[in-house]
This record gives sequence, C-alpha cells and structure tokens, in this order.
Amino acid sequence: MSNNYSNRAYEFTNETNEKKTSSLKILVCGQLLGIIVFIIGFAAGLCIGIFVYNGNESKLAQTENCQNQRDTGRLETKHAVQPVITTATNDIPSLVNRGKETLDETGNVMNKDGEHTTTSDDSDLHTCKRCVWRNPILPSERPNLFAPLSAEEMILVHRTLVDFKIVDVDHGQEISFKSNFIGTMFLHPPNKSAALQYLDDEGKFPGRYATAVVIRGNIDQKDYMQYKIGPLEGQSPAVKVTKLLENGEVPYESRPYDNVEIGEIIFFILADLDKLAVLLKDSFDINNVYEDVSIMPNGPYNDGSGRVSRFTIGLRGLGDKEFDFLNILPFTGRLSHSGQNTSDWYTFDFFYLNQGPFSNITELINVYNSGKLKYIKYPEGYKEHIIQSTLPIRNVYSPVRPESQYPGTSTYEPHGPRYTISGHAVNWMGWSFTVSTGQHRGPSIFDVRFQGERIIYENSLNEIALVYSADGSGQDNMVYLDSVYGLGEAKRAIPRVDCPVYASYLNSSSWNPRGLKPSILPTFCIFEVNAQDPLWRHKGPHVEGGLNNNFLVARYPTQVGNYDYIIDFQFYLDGRVKTTASATGFIQGSFWNPSSDVQTPFGYKVTNSLIGPIHDHTFGFKVDMDVAGKENDFQLIHWKYGDNNRAMKNKSKTDSSNYFFYNHTRYIEWDYVEKETGLKVDTENQKYWTMINRNKKNKHGVNRGYRIIPMTTSSQNLPDDYPRMQELSFTKYHCAITKQKDNEQYLKPLYFPVDNKLFNDTSPTQLYLQDMLDDESIANEDIVTWLSVGFLHIPTSEDVPMTIKVESGFTLKPFNFFDRTATFDVPALAVFNNTVYDNAPVPEMCISEPYPIQH
Repeated sequence: MSNNYSNRAYEFTNETNEKKTSSLKILVCGQLLGIIVFIIGFAAGLCIGIFVYNGNESKLAQTENCQNQRDTGRLETKHAVQPVITTATNDIPSLVNRGKETLDETGNVMNKDGEHTTTSDDSDLHTCKRCVWRNPILPSERPNLFAPLSAEEMILVHRTLVDFKIVDVDHGQEISFKSNFIGTMFLHPPNKSAALQYLDDEGKFPGRYATAVVIRGNIDQKDYMQYKIGPLEGQSPAVKVTKLLENGEVPYESRPYDNVEIGEIIFFILADLDKLAVLLKDSFDINNVYEDVSIMPNGPYNDGSGRVSRFTIGLRGLGDKEFDFLNILPFTGRLSHSGQNTSDWYTFDFFYLNQGPFSNITELINVYNSGKLKYIKYPEGYKEHIIQSTLPIRNVYSPVRPESQYPGTSTYEPHGPRYTISGHAVNWMGWSFTVSTGQHRGPSIFDVRFQGERIIYENSLNEIALVYSADGSGQDNMVYLDSVYGLGEAKRAIPRVDCPVYASYLNSSSWNPRGLKPSILPTFCIFEVNAQDPLWRHKGPHVEGGLNNNFLVARYPTQVGNYDYIIDFQFYLDGRVKTTASATGFIQGSFWNPSSDVQTPFGYKVTNSLIGPIHDHTFGFKVDMDVAGKENDFQLIHWKYGDNNRAMKNKSKTDSSNYFFYNHTRYIEWDYVEKETGLKVDTENQKYWTMINRNKKNKHGVNRGYRIIPMTTSSQNLPDDYPRMQELSFTKYHCAITKQKDNEQYLKPLYFPVDNKLFNDTSPTQLYLQDMLDDESIANEDIVTWLSVGFLHIPTSEDVPMTIKVESGFTLKPFNFFDRTATFDVPALAVFNNTVYDNAPVPEMCISEPYPIQH
C-alpha cells in the first residue's frame, strides 16, 4: 500500500504548455522561499541548541561523573568549621558554645534561626572534581637501620664473598653440588644497645650488615655456614666477614634443601617413575610423568643411614610451573640422597594404595605384573577433570550471582594519603615505624612509636609450623617449618586483591642463587582503612558523639607451597597495635580410598578422590616491647572469684560483711613473672598478660603498661617426646618470656637439629626456644615475648578448590599507659544539648585514579 501511495504522489498529468509554464514558475518560487525559510530556521535552531547545550553540558558531565563516583565510592573530604575548645587549669576541657549552630532531628546543622546552614561550597555539592593526590614518598634524611637489604647491598655482599674466596661461583658460572655458593641473604639486625644509642642519643650509626647462608660443597669439611658481612656502607675492601657458626657445626648432610638439591631430587624421582609408565598409565591415566606428575618431597631427615626424604606424587592440575598439593595420588616412596654424586642416590620403600613397602622399582613392577597388586583405575581423561576442578576460576556453566557484575563498594583517599614514607619508615597520625623483610623469616616492624614514644622495638614473624595427620603412607606426620622454604621470598603483591587500589608499595628483597642477582619486588603495601564502624561512640538524651574507626595497615602477602599467607600490622588511633596472620590458598590433599568411609579419623572426603587431612597452623612472632623504657616487668592479673574476705585481704571480716550485698564477688590479684618461662591461655583460670614499667607511672600513680591479647584458638597437644618437638618447641606456649639477648635473635635456627656431642659437647651457636628458657631473672629487665598464635584446620568440601581466609593474631593494647583516652586530639563528632562543638571532616564527590606503585 505504501508503494502505491508513493507512486501516486509522484504522478504528473499532461496539460497545455501555457498552464504548465505558469505552474512551473509558481512551483520554483515556492520551493526557493521554502529553502530560505528552512535555512533561517535551521540556523536559529542551531544557535539555540548550542546555547542550551553549553548551559547544560557541565551539569550533565557532573551528573555522569558524580554517578560514576557514586558507583566507585570515591568521595572528596571538605572540612567542617571547627569549634572553639579551651582547656581549664585542671586539664578538663570546657566547651565554648558558638551560639550559632545546632542539629535538627536528622543530624543536619541549622543556624540560630532554625534554618539549615550552607557553606560557600554548597552550591557545588554535586560538582565532581579530581581528588587531590599527594605523593607520600619523602626523601630519607638519614640511614635506616632496619630496611631490607637493597640490590646494591646484596651485590656488594656477593662480591665481597667472592673476593674473600668464600664463594667460588661468579657471574657466567653455574652452581652445582661441588660449589661454594650463597643460598640466601638477609639483613643482620644491629645489636639493640647500639641501635638505641643511635636512635635515641644521637650515637654513632651502627652500620648495616647482612647474613649470608653459604652452602660449602667445595671444601674438605663440607657444611652449611652463615656469615655476617659489613658494614655495607663502605667499599668491598673495607667490608669485614665473620663466621656465625663453627666449622662443621651444621654438617653438609644436615643442611635444609638448597636450590641445587631440590631440582635434582625432583628429576631423579621422575626418572625412576618413568620406569613405571605402564602401571601409572593403567592406574592414573598418566601419559608422561614429566608433564603429568607433581613431586612433593618432605624432609630431609637422617634415619641413621644418611640423608633421606619422603615423597608423594600427584597429578598436575595447575600447569608445569606449580606444585600441585591438592591432587595427591596413593603412591609414595623414599629417596636416599646422601652425598654429591646422584649416581649413588636411590629410591626405596614404595607404597601403592598403602600396599608395601616395596624395596625398589623392580619389586613393585614384578608384583604388578603378577596380578597380585590391588590397584585403582582412574577413568581415561581424568587429568582434564583435575584441571577443571583445581583451577580457581568461576564456573562458566553456572549462572552469575545476581548483581555480581557490578563493582562492590570501594574506598579512596580524598586528599591523598595521610601517611608519609621515607625509605621504609612510615609515619601516620602520630605513629612511626619501619617495615622490613628477611628472605627466610618474612615481615617485621621495628622502632614503633606513638606520639614520639617507643612502644615496640621489634615485632617480627619468625616461623610458621604445620603438622599433618593422614591415613596414607608418606603423608602421616608431615611437618613443615616454612621459614626453611622462605617466608620472605620476594613475591609481587596482587593489586586490588592483596591491597586496595590506593595503596602504596614498598620493596622486599631476596637473593636468587642461580641467577646470582637480587630479586627486588613491591611486596609490602601501606594503606589506611575506614572500618565503617565507631572506634568509640555514645548517644544519650543530650550527648551525642563518636569517632570513626580509621587505622593504618602495613600488609605483607606471600606464598609458600600450597598455602598463601597474609601478615598485617595494624595501627589504631587509640594506641593499639594489632598483628594478624591469615592463611588461604590450596589445602594439601590425601588420597581417599573408595573402600573407606567418607568420614575418617584424619578428615573428611572433600572431593572425588581426596580427603582433607587434619593439620594446624602456628605462627611464631618475636615481640620485643619497650614500655616507657627498656626496663619492664611481666605482670599477671588473675581474674578471681571468692568470698568477700578473700577479696578484701587487707580488711577485717566485719568491715567487708557490712556493705557487700552477697558474700561472693569477683576480684583481681596481681603477681609478677620473675624468671623466664612459658605461658598458655587458660580459659578456666583467666589472666591478663601485661608488660608494665614499675619505674614509670601515669598521672594517677598507676604503672604504665601494655596488655597482650592473643587471638589464638588452638593449643599444642603433641607430647614432649614427639620426634620433632625440639623444632616445634615454640608451639608449646602461647607466650614465652625471656631476657633480651642479641644472640637470641630468633625462636629457632633455620637448619635442622644437630647432635652437638659430635662437636666436643660445645653448646650450639643458635638456640631453640626451649633452650632459651633457662630460669634467668626477668624482673625489671629488657625482656622479649615470643607469641605463638594459630588455629586448627579440619578441611571440608568448602575448602576445594580454595580455602577461604582463616585468621589469628594478637593485639597490644594500652594498659594505663595514657592518662586518658588517647584519641581526643582527633576531630570527632561532639554534640551537647543539640549544639555542635566538634565534627570530623565531611566528604564530597570527586574523581579519583589509581595511585602509582612505588618501586
């Protein structure tokens, strides 16, 4: 129909010439007039449109930007008018009413006429502008004692040890068993007395030193050695080298795994497994052991015959660059790897589906070929299923959770960071401290001060211990001490996951022995948190006030094997320091035998063929507090219950019986820990653990102190005769107290226990915690606490493929340290009789961008 209409619209009739000419003139004139009118109208419309567009463009842009910022949660802060506060002579603040501003029922400010007040910026309430960013990095004013080793310092250490002919591997050469090479290196902390003299009394700079672990495989008496190298401020000829161990104190066969050995172990086992290709293909659908199999050695230990490791194998679900601890197979063995000649190594004690031990590969093959071996058969293509179930990726075949396609709430800094960083020294809201890392022990903080007064000299992670139990050969009684594997190996943090987008990053360092070079990566992140809750608050009929809970975080994320760890040092406005240790990542699996129950004494079935074996995590920290000075006491405050006479020991019976409502009450008693000892959390007999200074009192005459509050949810139940208890001795106590000594720097050595009787009964150079607890007096001394916190883990199906973060830690809290609440130098909401006397800064919309990563 439309086509017909179109045809008719363009039909013309045949007419005489005169009439056609006249009609044509009229038609042309009409068309010209229409064109002129159209041009004039178009020009006028265009002008009006441009005018209207320009008038509304900024508002539209502001609306879009503000909407975008509303989605990202970025707000800019504007400061409210501050009230007048005077201080009377008795130190009690008196509030001066400005007589102008009050609050309505919704908390909005009104003037004296009852009208809502506005500021000069209120007209721009919805105007979004770019947030201010202030670079927090400041130049270093003087050398820092505690910062991690720099790349230049590590290169100097290596060059010095080469020049001293202690190390015989230089650039262009490969390390081997028969090399003397640096395995790791890290900062050697200064003696505390020299450090304090420099920090507090303008004393001489003690110098920076390094500890280098050298595997000496090219000397007659091969051993594991540690050297102290420095000072590192000078040139190589001026640097001194000192042995930290006696020659042969840690024999070569007692050393932890080194970078050469661990690679040789894996390839040696894989080569032997290749001889079992038919069995492995038939049982586990393994086509190529070098591509499909993951090897997990555990050890080394000495069984009397030499250096031995247990090993377990698993299917690779994470590619050929990752150890896969989850997909364990029921196949284990042992490897004898004494000496430097791998041709002397051999595998033995094989177990298949808990059948064995088979003395060697040949015996296992013969039993398999005879048909006497009970075996399991994985379906063909099972490796692909392993990959799908192991990789931590969203299931693309399941619907997306509603609204998850939108970003969640975010935080930002409207005026840039409120902290500053100089080198590795951080300042924030009255706090100052230095962050550091070591290649083995991990993160630490030093010289922690609040309002200029030192509270903590050192708070350092020392060790993470795990003890596994499983019903499977090769997996029972597995013990991991993660400092051996490198809690401080430099690994780059994951932006937006480990740390918020607005965080600043500090480098950590470690030594790469194969590349003969330092590894420097941005690992530590610093950021402020708005906890979205009050640090304190009160609301009554006539009084309303509160302070938002903002705190600073120094975070160190790292990964050791299957587990990922996050260590946080948190600094609060009231003088608290909280340390948290979290674990996430993959669990270590154990094979589930189909003939077993889904609930076993060692854990639950968590996926197709796996049990999640029970284990624990214990984090060992060194916490050296200096509360109002070095000379401190450890005081126990007992939370008691009894009759009134017992509570009122210094009063007569008649005094206490007259005014107590009941003849029973709670009360507290005090006593001091006089000698070095270990303590455990006892919920039946509750106590406060406090570090106090008997020589310093607050204005009320009370000893100034700090309280130690552990978050631990577990206790060690292994007996003292457990075979590995010497190494695990720090897990026996939640808090051990010792006198500070520079030669007791860590709660345990990095190497395994050795028999000192082999070395003329000399005492070991480096001690385990149990050896440090030797009944020395700690009264009015510089003392150190060794805190062990952690949790038990019974894995469940929710731990596959990823374990959700589990946390433990401890808090150091002011305990009569201040004269009053320590936050009243920070602007906070204060309303009395409906009048505003103080308020915190008020946020406003602005555009924020990610901050650059500092290197």
